[in-house]
Amino acid sequence: MSIPFIVLLAALAPSTIAAGTFPHPHYRPPRGPKVLDARTLAPRERHEEERRLTFEDLDAFAREPSRAVPPPTKRVPGDNARLPEGWVQRGNSVLPRALVEDGLTVEPVPLAAFEDTPGNKYPRKHTLYLNFVGATLSSEGVIDNSAEGWSTLAKDGDYPVFSGGETLALAVVQAVENDLAAYGVRVVYLDRPPKMLPYTMEMVAGQWTDTALDTPAGGVASGVDCGALNQRRVVYTFAEGVNSASVLANTASQEAAHAWGLDHSVNCDSVMSYCGGFSDQYFSTECDPLCEEQCQGAGTIGCGYVHEMYCGEGSAQQNEDAELSFLFGTSDPDLEPPTCDILSPEDGAQLEPGADVEIRVALDDDYGGMGWQITVAKDGEVIFDDIDYAKEFIDGESNAAINLNMLPEGVYEITAVAMDHADHTTMDKVTVVVGDAPAPGDSTGAVDSTGTSTGPTDESTGVMTTGDGDSSGATEGGTTTVMQDDGGEKGCACTSAPGSDGGRWLVFLLPATGWLLRRRRDRAT
Repeated sequence: MSIPFIVLLAALAPSTIAAGTFPHPHYRPPRGPKVLDARTLAPRERHEEERRLTFEDLDAFAREPSRAVPPPTKRVPGDNARLPEGWVQRGNSVLPRALVEDGLTVEPVPLAAFEDTPGNKYPRKHTLYLNFVGATLSSEGVIDNSAEGWSTLAKDGDYPVFSGGETLALAVVQAVENDLAAYGVRVVYLDRPPKMLPYTMEMVAGQWTDTALDTPAGGVASGVDCGALNQRRVVYTFAEGVNSASVLANTASQEAAHAWGLDHSVNCDSVMSYCGGFSDQYFSTECDPLCEEQCQGAGTIGCGYVHEMYCGEGSAQQNEDAELSFLFGTSDPDLEPPTCDILSPEDGAQLEPGADVEIRVALDDDYGGMGWQITVAKDGEVIFDDIDYAKEFIDGESNAAINLNMLPEGVYEITAVAMDHADHTTMDKVTVVVGDAPAPGDSTGAVDSTGTSTGPTDESTGVMTTGDGDSSGATEGGTTTVMQDDGGEKGCACTSAPGSDGGRWLVFLLPATGWLLRRRRDRAT
């Protein structure tokens, strides 16, 4: 769809959007710069993550479940079960109580402003990670965050591993890939994506008692993310005891689509229906009647005003293909890397102790969906590397923004890395000297005879780092990142072709001189 979403919203008749509304539960507006007191920042400790099963271990696990590390958590109904306050279960959806019981509707977000935030524009590329190997989940997050395993529907602890073996899992993957083949969504399953990349994580394993649900369901997602504003959702397909790849795939595609704003329909050929059984379903290209009272009950259609944009006011219908096409576009490859340009501070700036620095990073891409990370190292040790998961710390010029105040004496390296869903990765770095600290040298991480960095890996992002916090590049499916030096001032853009095996991320570092492709975004002066 080429019509901007805000134009579509403006075209709605006043009666379409009810006066009684409640805030969009998945929207977090920009808050301005993140303010940090540099005196309180200390070097980050790195802890090796506990080894878990890999996808290739699924057959061994099916034969001997004790192979899981850590072992699967056994739960019983009611154990640590609690839905988020203000939410209720209806069928296989968890919805705001205000929608179901109070008759309110979701408040439309002014999406023109939403799309100004880097990575938010439509259409966007996206990644669906089918997680068969379990994960540690927590319900502590205010909203879902796939990178950290925060799920509003989770029980705190280790979610189970898929017990059906690798062959069945691969059949599910193939069927979900077929469902999404027309759209800009890649399906991965071998490895979990890097934390900086926004992705939907679908837990394909376990049963409804492994979540906070009150009653049985085949899968679940918390609903009403109209416009798919939160790109880091966690949803569930309950696979324990289900041996049909088509049933599991239909459920997986439906729960992912719930996370992207779709509701149930009565078209039995559609994955969004309850009535497909064992058939191979698909996303419908027609305006199908929505299934409300006859499915989950009155008041359970969460994103009706969005559906009306494609099927007409008052139609009570949904065109799944049209909505997914608007969100994610087509399956055309993404050939352009994102741009990542540190606007301030200047590289090589000399400051007095106690000075403040405004870190501003301009980020852009030809598609939405990109993610980024800003890292600060002092005297070679990382003191800040948090990811702005909700994209809240954005200034009035739509730049990523951190104010680093009261800088103690030392050498500071500020690195920004951006990544898109074709595994193009772009980096920019500046160095700031505070006080009488020695100027930084020319050395970076050691490089072995193959040209691969021997520096340690940053476990929070999957980015290879040297002692001075430098980071770069990514590959998918065993492809190689290519970097070349063009003599620019600073920064690099690292581009790799997307892989074909569904999710192998290897991120590495090359020397700081001689093999960096330096790419700066043109901007007005």
